[in-house]
Parts: sequence; structure tokens; C-alpha cells
Amino acid sequence: MSMSTISTHFTDAVKDIALILLIIAGSGAFKEVLVASGVDKEIANSLRSFNMPPLVLGWLIAAIIRNSLGSATVAGLTAAGIVSGLVVSEHVDPNLMVLSIGAGSLAFSHVNDSGFWLFKEYFNLSMKDTFRSWSVMESLVSIIGLAGVLIINVFIK
Repeated sequence: MSMSTISTHFTDAVKDIALILLIIAGSGAFKEVLVASGVDKEIANSLRSFNMPPLVLGWLIAAIIRNSLGSATVAGLTAAGIVSGLVVSEHVDPNLMVLSIGAGSLAFSHVNDSGFWLFKEYFNLSMKDTFRSWSVMESLVSIIGLAGVLIINVFIK
């Protein structure tokens, strides 16, 4: 096999995963900016005043970020960075917090989510039909996921 053939294979392989790596790296960097600057602790402290269960709070933060930015990966990693202090201070099961944030990161998919457009184009749907199917399905998965986490939390305490 010649060097140009090997180079072509590596180029094709990297091209397929480059966007995924950039999204993960970007969300990790955003989380680290929040942690290094102390903003994560400020947000967590200000959110404690809402007197909301930490699992619901993790879900809500992830859902807000997902709705704002569109990326479930960015929402999950950023929310994890913000609530990581709450997991320790409030004695929350970290496994349930992961599930709660994961569920929240799926909420409210709409036009700023690449999955929305992928689903729309792949099935040749109208915007209205994509909202009625993809967006509703993603929101149901998110809400049912949170409900499941809260039910599990009752039984493991």
C-alpha cells in the first residue's frame, strides 16, 4: 500500500469524526472556563435559593443549556460542571445526577439542534411535522427520564 493510499484512508477516517471531536472539545473547554473562573460555583450557589431538589436542578440546567445552544453534549458537560459541587454538598447519588443531566440534555430539541435538521432532511419532513415528531419525542424522553430518576431516587434512599 502506498503512502498516498494510507494518507487518503486516514484523511477519510478523521473527516468522519472531526465534527464530533470538535463538539466534545468545545463543550469541555466551555465547562472548564466555568470551573476555572468560579462561575460554576456562583451559579450553583444562586440556584440553591430556588429550594429545588438537586436532581431536578441538574435536569433544568441541562435543559436550559440544550434549549439555548442546541447541543446535548455541550448541555450535559456544562451542566455537570455547574452542579458537580452540589453532588458532594447535598449528598446526591452521582449516578442519578448523571441520568438526570442526561435526560435534561435531550429536552426541547428544535431548529438550533443538528439532530433536528438531520431527522427532518433524512425523512423529508416539513418543519411542522419535524416539531410534531422529533421535538415532541425528545421532550417526552427527557421528561420521562427525569420522572424515572426521581422514582429511583425514592427507592434508593
